[in-house]
Amino acid sequence: MNASLWKRPVVLSSALVLAFAPIGLQQASAAAPSETHASASTAPSNRNDYREGYRDGFRDGWGDARDNCHRNRNSHQSFSNDDYTRGYGDGFSSGYSRAERRYC
Repeated sequence: MNASLWKRPVVLSSALVLAFAPIGLQQASAAAPSETHASASTAPSNRNDYREGYRDGFRDGWGDARDNCHRNRNSHQSFSNDDYTRGYGDGFSSGYSRAERRYC
């Protein structure tokens, strides 16, 4: 079989796919987001809750201890028992104690 004869259908099908691809993309982008997509951006995923809470708490604890030692300020917060806030509390305590040792 001639090579040019079998290349024509391949080229034609590729051109059709490329020509109709924007139509499929417009339909997908016009669709309303599902409930999962809307809620995913508002709360951290379960796997990273503790880690993100720890990181945020560490940073805040570090900053508060640095500020307290330099300006003699105090701030206290109460936490609930979910993963993020436990991580935040642990990170806050760890960051606070490390910064206190460094700056005081």
